[in-house]
Amino acid sequence: MKSGVTLNGNGIGATVIYCDNPSSNFATQNIIHCEGVSDIEISNFLIDGGWESLSIMHAASNRYREYEKGVYLRGCSNVAVHDLKMQYSMGDFIYCSRNTNNVQVYNTVCKPGHDSFDAWSAGDGISIYNNCWGTFINSCIKIHNTKNVQIYKNTFYTDTGSGNAGVEVMGGDVTGLNIHNNIFSTLRLNTIYQDLADGTSSGSGTVSNNIFYNSPSYNGIGGLDIVSTGNIVTSSYSCSRGTEDYGYVADNGTRNLPDYNGSVIPSVTFPADDSTISTVNGYVSISWSYLNATSYSINVYNSASQFDSSHLIYSLNTSQTSANVPISSTGTYAIKIGAHDDVHNSWVYNSPVSFFTVNGKKSATVYSGVYGYLTDAATGQPVQSAVITLSNDQEDCTQITDVDGLYQFTVNNEEGTYCLTASATGYHNSPELPVNMTGINTEINLKMVKTPDYSEPHYVQLYVCTDSNKSVPGCEIRIYAPNNDLANEKPNFCAWTNNDGRATFHLIRDVTYKIVTITLDGQKYTSTLTPNLGQHIITIPSGDTAAIPPMQTVISTNCTYKPINNTAAYINASYYDSSSQSSDLIFVLGTMSEGKTFVPLGISGTNDNVSNPVGVITDSFIVTDCSGKTYTVKISAQSQTYGAVYETVNVTVPGSNVPDVGSTYMSYFCVLILIIAGLVLSKTRKAH
Repeated sequence: MKSGVTLNGNGIGATVIYCDNPSSNFATQNIIHCEGVSDIEISNFLIDGGWESLSIMHAASNRYREYEKGVYLRGCSNVAVHDLKMQYSMGDFIYCSRNTNNVQVYNTVCKPGHDSFDAWSAGDGISIYNNCWGTFINSCIKIHNTKNVQIYKNTFYTDTGSGNAGVEVMGGDVTGLNIHNNIFSTLRLNTIYQDLADGTSSGSGTVSNNIFYNSPSYNGIGGLDIVSTGNIVTSSYSCSRGTEDYGYVADNGTRNLPDYNGSVIPSVTFPADDSTISTVNGYVSISWSYLNATSYSINVYNSASQFDSSHLIYSLNTSQTSANVPISSTGTYAIKIGAHDDVHNSWVYNSPVSFFTVNGKKSATVYSGVYGYLTDAATGQPVQSAVITLSNDQEDCTQITDVDGLYQFTVNNEEGTYCLTASATGYHNSPELPVNMTGINTEINLKMVKTPDYSEPHYVQLYVCTDSNKSVPGCEIRIYAPNNDLANEKPNFCAWTNNDGRATFHLIRDVTYKIVTITLDGQKYTSTLTPNLGQHIITIPSGDTAAIPPMQTVISTNCTYKPINNTAAYINASYYDSSSQSSDLIFVLGTMSEGKTFVPLGISGTNDNVSNPVGVITDSFIVTDCSGKTYTVKISAQSQTYGAVYETVNVTVPGSNVPDVGSTYMSYFCVLILIIAGLVLSKTRKAH
C-alpha cells in the first residue's frame, strides 16, 4: 500500500484474494503490507487462505504459521479497515505494530487460525467496533503496550476449538483501554484475560455494559486500574479455571445470574399494538422478540377480553420468532407470546397481551410456479422493492416485491430444480435457496437480515485559517476524544496541515472532540468540534501566526568525502529534520548524466532506508577509482510539514586530494632519515 490509497472491492462475495495452494507456504510475507503510510482505506472483499475448512487447516503440519497476516500495519496512521472478511488462513487477520495510530476497524468478520486483531506496541488511537470474530487457537483481540484502545459493539465467540480469550492483554502500558457494550458468547477459557507470561500491565481503563453469555466472567487484570460496571452474566458455564462456576456462585452458595433478556417479557414486533391491518391471502404475519430463549409458544384469540380455549383460533409451539396465522375475518384479535427463559428454566409471557384489528382483505393472484412473502427477520414486517431472482441453467427471472413483500413467478408447469435468491437495500443478500418445481404452486416465504447499524468513521477535513481567511500551513492539530485519560498527554489523533492549511482525520459523528491547534511559532489554541460535516474550519488570530519557514531552515542535507587510499574513498551524505516529523528516509548514490538525469550506481550504503529518522542521519558509500569524479546522493523523505521532500547533493573527489597513505608515510620516513644523517655528519665534521 501507499499513502492516500483506497483499496475497495465490490463486496465480500464478489472480490476475493484467494490462495489455491496454501500448503506451499504462500504467505511467508503479509498479504496486504502497509508500512509507513497514512490516509488509507481497505474494504469490501474476502481474504481466503484456501484451506476449505478449519478442520483441514488445523490438521496441516504447518498450521501455526503466524506470519500469514491478512492486513499488516507498521508505522501507519489514519487507517480504516471495514466490511472485510478473512477465513481459513493460518495467521492473524489485522496486525498493528510500531507506532501505528488512528486505526478504525469495523464491520469485519473473521474465522482465523490464530488471532483476529493484534496491537503490538502500536501507539494509540485504535477503535475496534461492530465486528464478529471467532477464536480457534488464540484470542480474538490481543493488546500489548498500546494506549487508548476502544473495543465496543463486537461479538466474540469460540468456533470449534477452545481458543484462549475474547480480549487478551499482553503486558505494557495500556492506559485508556475501554471495553464496553460487547457480547462474549460461549467462550471456553476466558472472556477478558491477562497473560502474565508476557509481562505485567499498567494503566487504567473501563470494562462496562458487556454481556458474558455462556462464558466466564471478567475477573480483573493484574496491574491495571480497571473500573468494572454494568456487566451482565447470563447462564452458567462450568469452566476449568478457578471455582466450579468461575464467578457465577455468590459467597452464600447461591447462583448470581442477573437477567438480561433484551426485554423483561416477550414483545410483539408486528403487528404494532392497537394497529389496523389487512389480511393477505387470508394470512397475517406475526413476529416477536426475546433474548435467551430456544422455544416459543404463540396463541391468537378472537377476543379482546377473554383468553380461553373457546376463543383460541390459533396455537403453535416453535423455535422461530414469527408465524403466518390464518385470519380471514374482520375483527379484533389478541396475541399471547410465551418464551422459555433458558437462564432460569421457566416460561415468561407478554403482559399485557398485544391487540390488532383486521379490516379488509388483500388477494395475491398466484399462478403455477413459486410465490411467497419476503419479511424482515427481526421484525416480521414486509420488505418491499426487493429483487427476487429465480434461475436455472437456461434462464434468469426477476420480480420486485410489493408493499406486502409478495413476489410470484410463473414457470408454466415446468418441473426441475431452480435457485431462488433475494436482495434489498439495507439487507444482507439471502443465501441461494434450491427450489424443486413439481408443476404445482410452491409457496416459499423468505426472511432477510438487516446490515448492522454501526457508527461509521467520518472523513473530516479540517482547515486552519486566520480571521482574515488566509490558510495556515504547517500547523499541528491535536485531537482528544472524550474518553482520553486526563493523565495521558498524548492525543488520540495528530496531523499537520499541508500547504492549503488542510489535514484529514477519521472521526465519529455526534462525538465532541477537544482540538488543540499549534502554530509554527508555538502558539496554542483550544477549541471543540462535533464532526457532523465533511469539512470544518478552525480560525486563529492573524497576528499570532508565523509564515511557513523556508525548507532549508527545517530540513538540511550535506555530502562530503573521506579518502581511504589513492583509489577509494567514503562518500558520506547526511540528512537532518529539526522538526522531527520525517519518515521513510532513503539515500541513493549515483551520478548526473549530462548534468540533468540522475543515474543510480547500484552501490549500497550502510543506512540506505530509515523508517523514522531521529537527529542527524548519515549514510556512507564506498567508491573506488574515484579520483577526479563527481558523485550525487539523492535523498528523499516524507515530511509531515512539506510532504515528499527530494534533495540531490553533489560532491567531487579531486585527484590531488586523495593521497596514497603508504607513499605519505614513506616520504615522512625518508625525510626523517635525511635529518638524522645530517646531524651525524655535522657532529663528525666537528670531531675532525
